Amino acid sequence: MLEPAWAHLRGGRWSEAQAAFRQALAQDAGSVPARMGLARAASASGDWLTAAAWLSDACRLVPRDREPAVSLGELLIAQRQFGQAVAVYRRLYDDLDDRDRATLLHLGYSLEQTFELDEAIERYTEAAMREPGFLEAHVNLAGVLWRVGRFDDALAHARTAVQLGPNHPHAVRMLGMALLNLNRVDEAELQSRRALSLAPDLAAAQFDLASCLLLAGRLDEGWEWYGKRWNDPARLRRPPFYDAALEWRGPSQSLQGQSVVVYAEQGMGDAIQLLRYVPKLQRLGARVVCAVHTALVPLVEYSFGVECLTPERGTQVDLHAALLDLPLRFRTTLDDVPSPGAYLQAPPQHVAKWRHRIAPSPKLKVGLAWSGWTRQVNNRNRAIALSELQPLLDLEGVQWFSLQKGDAGSFTDTETSKLVDLTGEWNDFADSAAMLGELDLVITVDTVVAHLAGAVGRECWVMLPPNPDFRWLLDRDDSPWYASLRLFRRGFEADGRARQVAAVRDALAARVARAT
Repeated sequence: MLEPAWAHLRGGRWSEAQAAFRQALAQDAGSVPARMGLARAASASGDWLTAAAWLSDACRLVPRDREPAVSLGELLIAQRQFGQAVAVYRRLYDDLDDRDRATLLHLGYSLEQTFELDEAIERYTEAAMREPGFLEAHVNLAGVLWRVGRFDDALAHARTAVQLGPNHPHAVRMLGMALLNLNRVDEAELQSRRALSLAPDLAAAQFDLASCLLLAGRLDEGWEWYGKRWNDPARLRRPPFYDAALEWRGPSQSLQGQSVVVYAEQGMGDAIQLLRYVPKLQRLGARVVCAVHTALVPLVEYSFGVECLTPERGTQVDLHAALLDLPLRFRTTLDDVPSPGAYLQAPPQHVAKWRHRIAPSPKLKVGLAWSGWTRQVNNRNRAIALSELQPLLDLEGVQWFSLQKGDAGSFTDTETSKLVDLTGEWNDFADSAAMLGELDLVITVDTVVAHLAGAVGRECWVMLPPNPDFRWLLDRDDSPWYASLRLFRRGFEADGRARQVAAVRDALAARVARAT
């Protein structure tokens, strides 16, 4: 009864297959094979939601049958519906006692994508222990262990993966990444290039190589490789208005009288860092339009006198460029970073609001941020628990202001007594910028606060993780991107955070002493 339907499916006749499977279902309402066939036909025709519905129905009918659940999990992962995939694979793992290597790997991967990192490590480790030669388990372990600060363990698993597959491009790439996260840049570069010799189109290795070069200060070649980040659709997607024919290619292409959209593609810190290029475009004769996060619009419009493109506000433009492509277009090197001083200014009404809100004080007014976005891939290494910053909070002569928003913004009663929290009064980044202007100093981990402080010219001390982002370079305490920043680096030692906090405390104590 189902053979004609399967024949249509094998022949790529999706509509006919669905009709035949529905006819079979009409004759046998409880048919699981018919539901599986309908799911495959719907998925093949691009309707994954309908496919998921049929597979979910099959799982309901035969809850102890592994096949529908496996198919549903694979479909959800393919569609990047990782939260739903976790639920499916957890049911396989917990209810069906499924310890198949694919189940363990897919459950671990889904958990990793939903930032349940510790449980992801448990599942990958279980897969590697059950089958020591399981290369993919070691690759995935290496890819998640560094995110929880286990850099040496990540390197060990990457080396195991390469031993199991010396010419496996993903294993070699992961070895390069593990070395990069230990700041062993030259070795990381060699492995990234080797991975690309094995798989020239491996987008992750292209990105890693760019990171190696940029971290080492080799910006000219680094930006070239960074321009290839668009090759990874899982990492980035072009905006709806993108047209390759309208992409601005650099100063050799005249901008006189042309309208140019520059657009943000990643985090707000990235956008703030690269907005410094707007005046350069304006000096080339362009009418610049900025497509940035809504919260940045008032600050950007006032600072540059530009129009911002929002979903509600369409505009006709001649050309466009991604903000993070502009260093490549302008061939930026460490010696000619534009506008290392202040290039963003809060609107006067915001300045007046915060000048009235923050009263003069004989104490040093210091803003503090201790975590970035909790779902940023490196935030576990970047963030510092507020309790670990107690040596700073205990210093006399400082009035502390919280600059922490989001999930990490809560603190205990004891900490509340030492932190003034006015972030609830921020409506956008114009408010944030104006508030920073009323402070004497900002102390922050690597988060958008650091970029904003640098962009408005406020003195700022940045507490970096042991594996810094490429923009912070290595072995220096200043930044060519921001003249007002001082970098405090952390080592890989077990007490690295404590040493870093102690260094900041000593510097702050000296700063307080100079101010009194």
